[in-house]
Amino acid sequence: MALVANHFSTPLNSLLASLPAHEFDQFKACLVRVSLVRDQVLAEQGQPVDHAYFIEHGVVSVISDSTDGDGGIQVAMVGREGVVGDLSLVDMRHTACANVVVHIPGIALRLSSSDLRRALERSPALHAACGRFAQSLITQVMQTAVCNARRSLTERCARWLVMTHERVDGNEVQVTHEALSAMLGMHRPGVTVAAAALQQAGLIRTGRGRFTVLDRAGLEAVAQGARPALQSTSPRSRPEGTRHGMRLPVTGAVF
Repeated sequence: MALVANHFSTPLNSLLASLPAHEFDQFKACLVRVSLVRDQVLAEQGQPVDHAYFIEHGVVSVISDSTDGDGGIQVAMVGREGVVGDLSLVDMRHTACANVVVHIPGIALRLSSSDLRRALERSPALHAACGRFAQSLITQVMQTAVCNARRSLTERCARWLVMTHERVDGNEVQVTHEALSAMLGMHRPGVTVAAAALQQAGLIRTGRGRFTVLDRAGLEAVAQGARPALQSTSPRSRPEGTRHGMRLPVTGAVF
């Protein structure tokens, strides 16, 4: 995992950016900015977790393994609005309950588990923000379960594209049909058919290893029944609060 320049005043992760400056300064020196590489495993299900990663750029998938060994399925995704890895606030065992894998490369601020525990003890705002994040993460896992059981392949594909688009800069989402089918628990031909339907409707353009969002509103309309209550936690949304005169996304989560 490559290190990148560690000089920053205001973090790009919105959970950290929401903290009062004096509380953030208490543990800022412990953060290490690192690059995230596609398919990099940040946590492995059932294994000890040594770090938390506050995402600044890129998107990571939370993937739950099946009990029959037939692969896993994505139950959540997290971008710059959240944190993955060690969530000491809700799990004192410090073991991963799912696999956490990078699916769009980027950058994160890494914090060791021991430093995270100290920061949670000293910063009421961090404690509260991580609690809200954990709660909304659980909500999104439940929403994903309902979506996977009741929605069509096209709706599920549209939901995934909207949620990922919310967490990247620009309109291009870099993912192969094979990777998307694995995350959604679909057969690859199903993803191809769903993507073709969305492209025929003029909502996206498909290319080798990427999707380009052409009509966000139209894509949301297709996904709406499959993605309840996501607008309030969208990383592209604009919240009520500010810090240092900067408009910040709502702290919350996701997948």
